[in-house]
Amino acid sequence: MPRPRIQPGENTIATSAVVPATRKNPKTGEREPKPGYLTMQWRICLWNGRVEKHITEMKTTRTTDVRHRAQKTAETLLDGTGTGPWAPDSDFVTYVKTQSISAIESNQFPKPLRPNTQERYIHVLRLLAAQMKGLTIADAVRPRTLNDALAAIAAENGTATARQCAKVTSKYVMRRLVTDEVITHNPLRDMELELPEHVAKPKPKGGRALTPEQRAAVKDYLLAYEPERMPQPKRGRYSAEQRTAIRERAVDVTLVQAETGLRINEACSITRADVDDNANPLTVTVTAEVSKTHRGRTVPVMDDRVADRIRERLAQVSQEPTALVFGSPAFPDRVWDASNRQKAAKALYREMADTLDIPLLREVSTHVWRATLNTEWMQRGIPDALRAAFFGHSEDMNRSSYTDTSSTTQLVQMLRDS
Repeated sequence: MPRPRIQPGENTIATSAVVPATRKNPKTGEREPKPGYLTMQWRICLWNGRVEKHITEMKTTRTTDVRHRAQKTAETLLDGTGTGPWAPDSDFVTYVKTQSISAIESNQFPKPLRPNTQERYIHVLRLLAAQMKGLTIADAVRPRTLNDALAAIAAENGTATARQCAKVTSKYVMRRLVTDEVITHNPLRDMELELPEHVAKPKPKGGRALTPEQRAAVKDYLLAYEPERMPQPKRGRYSAEQRTAIRERAVDVTLVQAETGLRINEACSITRADVDDNANPLTVTVTAEVSKTHRGRTVPVMDDRVADRIRERLAQVSQEPTALVFGSPAFPDRVWDASNRQKAAKALYREMADTLDIPLLREVSTHVWRATLNTEWMQRGIPDALRAAFFGHSEDMNRSSYTDTSSTTQLVQMLRDS
């Protein structure tokens, strides 16, 4: 019959048998009674999940003395392994959020992750956390639990996403748990995953775009937006002031995207040094480090009203060149969390869809401005290569033309003339 499993911090002292001790006879090599001594074999599960065997032996005639000494030994062992904040019975989701996701956000690795990679890794870890709610670390790292969670992710988000989640979890969660001595090995290292084959629904090719009139209406709405105090929610993590700050940031970021076609991560990563207020018109530079395609570019802000909004933000942030123009509403010196900014944008888009009678805004993502501007500029006669360069598309597309895209002059002139 298998021995009962003990949990971290538990031991078998109360149930283990105390028996007369024996010793080895040096002459015969046989075991013989050791007069006046009692002994007990017992097990303990340390906070890091490791189970150890121990023997307590002492000169006494009372079994309670042996158990008392064993208990003191157990307390010493647990004190030695319990100094860290994490144990197998700690909440798994809390660990993922405070240790793994925060490490990816801080990005203090020997080879830093690119912003797009950071976003993707954080996204898949949040998918995992959603599947592991309420589980302890000890329960979450069981192979069957992990496989079931990843299978659910595959069914909802595609098998490719689930496999990426497994790789990210292995490196940024399981390895860290081993380092923190919470578990003794990485369960995903040699695990054969059993995942359903599912391809996530592809996005429509070509993107969906607003008309020039709809884009103009959106910009007018955002420029006229008054930062009124948002109502106090009955439930939720944010106060009325925080909700108001989030909405204001969503308005500004959306306005910049609607004018420039920047990706949302690019807009949220703009620093003071990236804005050239002396240019005519004002320009915003997306560095190669921030660009999804690793290709830096400089984009003109043709609408003076939007340029003035950017100037207003510059007046409110630090004078440091690295100061974020559209940082997190709660922590202005940090890039706005990808999940939170998408939620804020979605809420704003729903509001504009109803107010401006543009149903498409309920169905699209923040990428809609790239398709919108690309289509609009195409209709105004801007060459493919020039559009590709200023939307940060692949270099292959730009190599197909000899157009010089190193300056904004040509684009600005064509937009003004068209």
